[in-house]
Amino acid sequence: MKINISQLRKDAGGTQPFAIKTSASELGLDNPEAWDANMMIEGCVINKGMIYEVAGTIHATMKEYCSLCLEDMSVILDIPFSEEYREADCDEFHGNSVENSNHFDGDEIDIIDLIRENILLAAPIKPVCSQSCRGLCPECGINLNIHTCSCISTKIDPRLAVLEKLLSKD
Repeated sequence: MKINISQLRKDAGGTQPFAIKTSASELGLDNPEAWDANMMIEGCVINKGMIYEVAGTIHATMKEYCSLCLEDMSVILDIPFSEEYREADCDEFHGNSVENSNHFDGDEIDIIDLIRENILLAAPIKPVCSQSCRGLCPECGINLNIHTCSCISTKIDPRLAVLEKLLSKD
């Protein structure tokens, strides 16, 4: 996933918009079937002289299960990103640290690692279908968003059971 900046190199201070359509398998993401087939990456490259800033937004949809009720759901992600790149030979010429910045060679900036990293960091660890999701009953396993059950949910920690005697009036 490369952005050609040959025209932008001639225009210090200029910007170049880009829009890329890609998929999870092209990005090398694990479990590509968990992602919608079409991901859209929109943004622009800004020529800041010796530095090129790549900024934009990744639009993706992730198919997942709710971590509380285990129902199918979709998570819509709009992930902003921004990163600066330098020409590889520019750092050697000016004596700058090579490890601290992103580099590119020629007239193309490869942003595949930037996109993959931002998607992985933005993907929810425990997705929830809604803030009011009640989950599953720990006793019978019924989905509490759809049905109610007659299970007694007030379990007392056995280490604190002795304290219950203090509350009883016997």
